[in-house]
Amino acid sequence: MKIEALAVRRDVKVEDGNRALGRARARAFGEFIREIPFAAALLDRDLTLIAVSRDWAGQGIAPGLLIGADATAGGLVASEDAAALQACAEEGLAFSRYLPVTDEAGVERVWRTEFSACRDGEETYAVMVTARDVTGYAESVLRAERDRQRLTMALELDDLLVREYDLRTRQTFFSGHAPELQKYCTFKDDPLEIVHPEDHQRCADLVASRKVGEAKVFEFKLKRDDGVETWVRSVGKVFVGQDGQPEKLVNLFKDITDRRRQTEAIETLAFKDPLTGLPNRTLFQHRFQEAVSASETLGEMFGLIMIDVDHFKDINDTLGHDAGDALLKRLAGMLQHAFRAGDTVARLGGDEFAVILRGLHSESDMIRPIEALQDLLRRPIQHGGRSFTASASIGAALHGDPDADPAHMIKNADIALYRAKEAGRNRSIVFEPSMRSEVEQRLELLRDVRAALTENEFTLYYQPVVDIRENRVAGFEALMRWAHPEQGVLTPARFMAAFEDQDLSLKLGDVAFEAALKQMRAWLDEGVEFGRVAVNISSAQFRSGRLAEEIQERLARWNVPCERLTIEVTENVYMGWGSDLVSDTVRRLHEAGVMIALDDFGTGYASLANLRQFPIDRLKIDKSFVQNGEDEAIVKAVITLGTSMGMKVVAEGVEDAEQLQALASYGCDQIQGYHFGKPMPAGEVAGFLKGFGGVD
Repeated sequence: MKIEALAVRRDVKVEDGNRALGRARARAFGEFIREIPFAAALLDRDLTLIAVSRDWAGQGIAPGLLIGADATAGGLVASEDAAALQACAEEGLAFSRYLPVTDEAGVERVWRTEFSACRDGEETYAVMVTARDVTGYAESVLRAERDRQRLTMALELDDLLVREYDLRTRQTFFSGHAPELQKYCTFKDDPLEIVHPEDHQRCADLVASRKVGEAKVFEFKLKRDDGVETWVRSVGKVFVGQDGQPEKLVNLFKDITDRRRQTEAIETLAFKDPLTGLPNRTLFQHRFQEAVSASETLGEMFGLIMIDVDHFKDINDTLGHDAGDALLKRLAGMLQHAFRAGDTVARLGGDEFAVILRGLHSESDMIRPIEALQDLLRRPIQHGGRSFTASASIGAALHGDPDADPAHMIKNADIALYRAKEAGRNRSIVFEPSMRSEVEQRLELLRDVRAALTENEFTLYYQPVVDIRENRVAGFEALMRWAHPEQGVLTPARFMAAFEDQDLSLKLGDVAFEAALKQMRAWLDEGVEFGRVAVNISSAQFRSGRLAEEIQERLARWNVPCERLTIEVTENVYMGWGSDLVSDTVRRLHEAGVMIALDDFGTGYASLANLRQFPIDRLKIDKSFVQNGEDEAIVKAVITLGTSMGMKVVAEGVEDAEQLQALASYGCDQIQGYHFGKPMPAGEVAGFLKGFGGVD
């Protein structure tokens, strides 16, 4: 231990001795510095000022302004160079910088200061600073150009390229030390030849707007044969000769590729959607405000398009989130292909996209790219060995009235988007002022429906389904009615918007199913032979993935046999997104004894293959065909098709004996309509059955 302590003390003494020796050398060198005939200064290793030459003051610059008591505190070195000065003192790394200084006479001058380490072997004992006035050189490059930003750029001689192009002789001269830049900043006929095609038009517009003698700043990507991405910042100015005519074009180029990549990385985090690379909601709002400002100041017409993927949740639920992500990225590419490069295509979140189109001349300028997008959407998407297609609902709004408030554009486009969904999705609609009141009425209706659910104002009516061969009631369809306290009993047509709202659709479906089971249990207890009761199932009810289990659990809870229940599903639910889930659900219910009916057949897009794929017991012909004499051939074809596939065919909307006779002659099995009975309250069913003669 004593030996180690002695060694430490000896090392400390050696180190202290070296520092003392270094300070002595620095002081001795300082005497020399004070006498040299140019601007110089000396700092010790701790960056404390030791000496300055008399030429500092001779140049009209006080030493304290440049150095001060502590060089790292400012003046001599900018704050961003403090680390470089420290590295110079500790590691001997030399560096230089340019320093703009205003002298006592108010004249701005530019100094180049160079910092180098004074070393004895591996040990730095001082830092020497030299300075020289380079103002004259800067002025020779930019002539009378005194703009501070451009002057600073011109003085970054280590990586700055100056290009002078004589407009009369067409000769080009380069100066500076950037051979790589010089190679790709050389042109044959047009200075804009060096600009990448993506930036060419923007730069051409800036050149066209530049006045003679005015300096313009450009940032663009160079056109390189090797494909290497290189960004440059250029200051360009046209100088005139003594005759007042343009004489020379001077450009100063600086490679800003690294800075540009850093900026793009920051912008990507702040303004880009990470999945698609499109602008996010923040950047969209910024671009939208720019469009609004241009509209107000310049009278520019612009358009706004809102886009939602149809049944996107079903895609995620049935095909997986990776398929959903693949679809969103594919849609992003379609949008960029359909719209102009200058249009803002943004992803607002989830499956919501938006497009801002500026500089429009008419509504057709907005409609054309929408049609192109819809064409692209028809192409199948390949993912995970599967092929699927997607559709989108599109709402658009146009602002061309200088007296209108463009801030309403987003709301207007949203209203048009809602109308597109309401009209059946997979379409585009342009906003019209009349739509606003319709949306307000819908919102009011939804509020009333929510309140009515709380007050238990919804009930079920029952319409008989008659077997015309046996002339007996085969069962009933449960139809929802709203017992409105002011307007009386309302049919679903009066509150159809509620079924389009997923949350309300689920709640209404739950109310209907529970009420139907409760009523069936009551009829069974009373000995009423009602046959089967058909309940309509919406697409929202299938989305839980447990509908088969939930129905069987409820049947067991109410002690109602599966054979007493029929579920009716429309074509669009069968064939829409989630069709695999629907197919699996109805198959399990069918195996349990629940009857499956395909409702409104002929109004959707079911095919013969679909009918074979799903377990369907009843095929219901929509009343629009039954009541239209011109559709007789369709009705006959459906009855023949259903019979050949072993299904019972039910015709809806039969209102008179003539329709009944025609359907019977076609071979129709069952009839539902006013001819036999209107939908009735549950309390009237028993009496109706007695009057009719019972059930089949």
